[in-house]
Parts: sequence; structure tokens; C-alpha cells
Amino acid sequence: MDIFEKSLITAAVGIISWLVKDLLIKAAIKRNEAARKEWDHRLKEIWSPLFYWSGVISFSDSSQGWQKHGVKELESILAKSAHLLPTEHYYNLIKIIESATDQKTKSASIKELMKTRDYIYRQVELLNYLLYRHETIYEADVTVDVLAPYKFLLRGASALFLHLLVWAVIASIIIGLYISYSKGILWPIALPIIFLLIASYFDIRKRIQIYQEIRKLLRK
Repeated sequence: MDIFEKSLITAAVGIISWLVKDLLIKAAIKRNEAARKEWDHRLKEIWSPLFYWSGVISFSDSSQGWQKHGVKELESILAKSAHLLPTEHYYNLIKIIESATDQKTKSASIKELMKTRDYIYRQVELLNYLLYRHETIYEADVTVDVLAPYKFLLRGASALFLHLLVWAVIASIIIGLYISYSKGILWPIALPIIFLLIASYFDIRKRIQIYQEIRKLLRK
């Protein structure tokens, strides 16, 4: 193999590895963006309003009935958040509405109410941290922090290093497989196949479990 062929193979491996790296990174970014979008929706449209309106209704001394301040708002949120709330907390919030509207049902105790509101606020704290608090760019003092530009530069360098590391790992795997194939050594080629088979097995098993759980829920 002459220098031209070696250079051509090296360039091809480099380009293919970079494309594969881009595909993997973009898939991860797209997944993270979808998760952040859902977290943002839950924080602003579900958990924060639930915490606010449940407190307004529970600790307000205003008149009872469907016109009571906060009842319709809490009812609207509960109508679209049953899938997120554990049954215990969902029914505690329903009891709040029933008590506020003078329905002849058992009202939630203070202990039950505080337990539910603690649960809701933990969701608020968790999503707030995931979306904003762990990112320094959202802090109010970042614009006057003299070290902020260097922190962002370090973060950018870290992201670049991650891209190069992923690219290098993919390129190393491709080169290793090519060398093994050219020398007739087949076991290194079998390793990725075995890995894919194992991953496929766990994926299929997970899908079967989900299917079985769906069938179980539908039979209830």
C-alpha cells in the first residue's frame, strides 16, 4: 500500500468518523432539547401553578363555592395533570376543591395537604435546578462576574474536547476493525456484533415489558 492509498484511507476514516460523531451528538442534543422543553412545560404550566393555587384555596378565608378565587384555576390544571400526580396527591387536591365548593365529602387534613404540597414543591425545585440553577448563564450576577468570560471559554473548550474525544474513539474503532480484517483476525470484528446483539436483546426485552404492562393496564 503506497502513501497515497494510506492517506486516502486515513482521510476516509476521519470523514466517516466525524459524520458518525455528528450524528450521535445531534441525536443526543435533540433528545436533551425535547426533555428540556417538556420540563419547562411541567414547571411553568403544571407544578408551579399547582403549588400556588392549592395554597390560595387552602389558606384563603374567602367565601365557598365555584366562584371562590383559585378553584377554577386549580380544576383546570388538575384536568391535564392526572398523569403526573401520584393517586394519593391527586385525590388530596380533589378534596381541596370539594371542600372549597361545599361538597359533602371528607376534606383533606392539614397533614395530607402539607404532604401533597411538599411533593409538588420538590418537583418545582428539581425542574428549576435542571433547567436554570445548574447553568451559571442564568444567574443574575453573571454579567458583572469578571471570571465569567473565562468560565464560558473553559466550558466551550470542554465541549470541543468532548467532540474530539468521541471522534477519536470512533476513528480508532474503525481503524482497528480495518486492520483486523486486513490481517484476517476476526475476533475484534465479532466484538461489536456481539455488543449490538446484546443491546438489541435488552431493547427488545424492554419493549416486551412495556407491551405487557400496557396489556395489564388495559385489562383493569
